[in-house]
Formats: sequence, structure tokens, C-alpha cells
Amino acid sequence: MTFGWVSIATLLSADRQVSFMKHASLTRAWAATAFVFAGLFGWHTGQAFSDSPVTYRQDMLCGAAAPRPDRDAALLEQVLRTPAGSIGYYRFGHGSPIVLITGYRASMAEWNAYFLGELAKNHEVIIFDNRGVGRSQIRGTNYGIEDLARDTATLIKGLRLKDATVLGWSMGGAIAQQLAIDEPALVKRLVLMSSAPLGQPGAAVSASASRALSGSGQGHFQRVMDILFPPAAQQQAMRCFVGDMFRPAGYAAPISNEVTIAQGKILQEWTQDGTALRQLNHLALPVLVLAGVDDEVVAPSNAQAFGRIFPHVVLVDVAAGGHAMMYQYPRPLAERIGDFIAQQP
Repeated sequence: MTFGWVSIATLLSADRQVSFMKHASLTRAWAATAFVFAGLFGWHTGQAFSDSPVTYRQDMLCGAAAPRPDRDAALLEQVLRTPAGSIGYYRFGHGSPIVLITGYRASMAEWNAYFLGELAKNHEVIIFDNRGVGRSQIRGTNYGIEDLARDTATLIKGLRLKDATVLGWSMGGAIAQQLAIDEPALVKRLVLMSSAPLGQPGAAVSASASRALSGSGQGHFQRVMDILFPPAAQQQAMRCFVGDMFRPAGYAAPISNEVTIAQGKILQEWTQDGTALRQLNHLALPVLVLAGVDDEVVAPSNAQAFGRIFPHVVLVDVAAGGHAMMYQYPRPLAERIGDFIAQQP
């Protein structure tokens, strides 16, 4: 495994806002740097507004009696049948749709249940398993990120979702970017959490992080907690993580060796796709990037790379946030996403 409404002025004061426009004024030094990068990679350039990282109060709930969808006895996993196979998903809440794409070696269980519950207060939430996991069984074991993006598109079309916000966590963020490239009409807004860009600007996942996340056996859970959370949060994460996972009755989705191999290959190719990078430059949709300052899996510098790629992007650095920061701050992060959606009707 990788396991609420404010004004634009409030967002500008709390987060780092980057709006890349052709005629924005720049300082001479930044202009020179931006010119070099633009020439090399075709990036948009513009003016950056930078503040300190946003600080949230620790919000691990440890099984508390707060709203979470997996405690609804009526909630059942559904299956979308397609010509290529099946996609297992859950659907709950009311409002504009949010489709969540999970990450490396992760099932739907890795979503924080309270994070989902907060999103579901004002939105219809759709979560699903990537192919090869649980009841998502698509023919073929040799697949790439384009195939996973196609599966997501199939789900959105099959459920007839309109004006969907697509949220990708970790490797799910790469899938979400590919979806936005391939099927831009399906993505109204893009939210990238603890993720990195497709193409050369992205800082690759370190070898040590890959080993920890793909391991097994004695001590594996401790090693995963060590890399998903900063030291100050690890003790509480050990107590709370399992109890705060999305775990509806009857749901189980073990991760096979075949899935580990296929997704591992995707991770290796993640930051090598120059074609995808050039295509990202032309996306006009609004993008929210949520990055943990203490992320040990995906380097926080990736948020800055997103700022140079997307024409219209809001960057939010979260102080003390680890790779699985939705477990540290489930309700504040969900509220921030709600604020973003409200400002991008």
C-alpha cells in the first residue's frame, strides 16, 4: 500500500497560489530561469505568490464516533461490468461528484474513512480499485498508466458522471494526470495529493521508499508507517492507522504479486514520459496540488514542478505533512478540497 467555503482572497493568503499567464510580470532573475525551463520543456511561465506552508492541527481520530461511510450497514460494493472486465467501486454522499484514484499497492481500504466522510458531506464520492485489485479485474497483466487511466474513464462514463472532480493520491495522481490528457472532457477539476508530475520535472520515488512500500513479512507495517508519516506522527499513526482505514463489512482486496510488478513498472516509468509533460502544459482545467512538507515518498519539490507545468494551479504545502497526510489531517484536507471546488464551479 502507499499504501467549508472560503473566498479566493482567503485561499491566496493561506496557500501558495500560482497562476501562469502569458503576460504576467516577473522579476529579472525569475524571468531568466523561467525562460530557460520554458525553452527546454515548453512550460508556461508566470508570477508566483509564495507564503509559508499552511499548518493544520493534528486530526487523527482513532476510530472516533465521527461521520464515516463504512459504518453505514447499507453501503455495499458495486461492480461495473465492461467488455474488458469489471471495476469494483463504492458510491456515497450527495453533491457534485469526486472520483478518487488510489496509489501504489493500495486498495480502497487505504483511504482514510473520516477524510471520505468529510468529502461526502457536500459531494458524491466514488472510490474504486485499480485493475487486478479486489473485484476490479480487467483482462491482461501487462499494462501501463494509460490503461489505468482508461479504466477510470470507463468508470466515469459508465456511471454517467458530469463535471467530476478527479483526485489522485500518490501514483493515483499520475493516473489522474494521464486521464486529464486522454479524456479532458471527463475532468472538470484535478486534485493531486502527495503526487508528482509525469515527465522529467518529477522527482522519482527513492529506492528506499520503493523497497519499504513493496516489502512484506515481519516488521513490514512498522517500516511502512516510518515512511508514510514524519517521526512526530508515527507513534499515533501506529495506534490509529488501521482503525481509521475505510473498511466496510465484507470488503477484502489483497494485493497480488502480479499487481506489485505491474505497478512497480509504472512507478519506474512515471518520471520519464516527456510526451505526457508536453501535453500537460496545454491543459486549461483548474488544479489543486496538496503536498506534505515531510513527505518521504514523493519529494515536496514536485509541488514546485507542478507550478511550472499547469497554467492554472493552486499549490498548498502542508507543514509536517507526510505521504499519508490524509490520516494526519483528514477533515482539514477534505475541507480544503471542498473550498477549491467551490471556487471553481
